[in-house]
Amino acid sequence: MQEVILMKDFEEVVVAVDGSDASIRAARVALRLARDLDAPLVLLHVFPMMSDDIAGALGLSEEELLEIRDRSARQAFSDVRKELGEAEVEIREEARIGDVGEEIIDYLGDAPDRMLVMGRRGQNAMSALLLGSVSDKVIRHSRSPVTVVG
Repeated sequence: MQEVILMKDFEEVVVAVDGSDASIRAARVALRLARDLDAPLVLLHVFPMMSDDIAGALGLSEEELLEIRDRSARQAFSDVRKELGEAEVEIREEARIGDVGEEIIDYLGDAPDRMLVMGRRGQNAMSALLLGSVSDKVIRHSRSPVTVVG
């Protein structure tokens, strides 16, 4: 039997951010939810992992990849915080590197008390065509509730 989670039972609202307009819109929705639920807001940024072959061909070390991830995350977090202004809720930041959909699903884990808000399209429509839809993947495989903002 599946456990029923009431809106007040969410321990955190997670929003996937990548700097795109869609992720900014998602962050606004997530902030309202976090405020209404009296829950912290987690800004989750996943830097898409390139294959070892591509990283090697570009001459990037693991440290350089992590620095690129951190720079990308700082920019995405800064953009979102600027758009949200004074949030009146606790905001935490989480940066990861890897397959975007898999990393989001991994962060959510098996915890039904985390709610995810994400944009329908990320930064690059061509990436979505080549890599598949991240939002579709997360919806299909996550055990947490997912709200997709268009």
